[in-house]
Amino acid sequence: MAARLITKSGRVTAYLPNLNAAVNHFRTFSTHYLKDQHITLCSDESSNGNIKYDISPELGPFGPLDKRFPLPGHVGLKNNSVKTTMVTQPVLYREPVNIDEFLTKNNLEKRQQEVFQQAQEVIEDQFLGEPSPGDNLECIAQQCPDRLKRDVQDLFPERDLKKTNLTVIVISQKTTNDMSGWSEEVEEERENLLAEFNEAATDICNVLMEAGYWADFIDPSCGKPFLGPHTNATMFETDERYRTFGFEIDDLGCCKVLRHRLWGTHSYVGCLFTDAPLDHPFISAMKAKN
Repeated sequence: MAARLITKSGRVTAYLPNLNAAVNHFRTFSTHYLKDQHITLCSDESSNGNIKYDISPELGPFGPLDKRFPLPGHVGLKNNSVKTTMVTQPVLYREPVNIDEFLTKNNLEKRQQEVFQQAQEVIEDQFLGEPSPGDNLECIAQQCPDRLKRDVQDLFPERDLKKTNLTVIVISQKTTNDMSGWSEEVEEERENLLAEFNEAATDICNVLMEAGYWADFIDPSCGKPFLGPHTNATMFETDERYRTFGFEIDDLGCCKVLRHRLWGTHSYVGCLFTDAPLDHPFISAMKAKN
């Protein structure tokens, strides 16, 4: 998988082959993290910033029961069919446990950092490389300016965007046809790209929400949030707010069209919003090495 990544202050830009590559980035990081760590850390508005611990269901009282003790309270039955064998093992001498050393080695924060570092190395191996002519997707993540926060507040009335971090992820797909015109080929390509974007954006939002963050995206077909509650506010693909993300808007008289800085009007654009910070490993793992 070839990809070109550019990192600037307050922005992470990745060039990828297609939408599947973007989705796989989030899935790979999530899978790697969960596989190596049974305890996930998350926080929400109601927790006042406190960390919550989500313990693996394989641990604790809800884990698999011992068949020898099937009753509530792990009480067993006198059953000759259940046989146990006592094995006598020699007693081994163990050094006394140093509590401070034990707590240091088993520090959750330290363990989390180690897992993040390992996951970032996996992602970098997949996403760092030379530019390729096959890169047909641009993914830009950036901190949402306070001015734009006020402009998009109506899209998410259940959120108080003034009091939360807001990261915008803009995904641009290079198109075969010129999106400034209309034809059956253009309409068919737009419908396909819409379906692909909505499916991929849903997967990305689900991964972010499973990690304890809020996430939603704008449905390009109607300009409204796809996952959130109904609202009359809209943000269509030719909305002036896209200028904030570096796009130009061409007024053709009969209609408007978004112009990408690299692909011109051969592009199809969608965006996601999340309160996951820009420096969270889900996003920062895409950064190029300095």
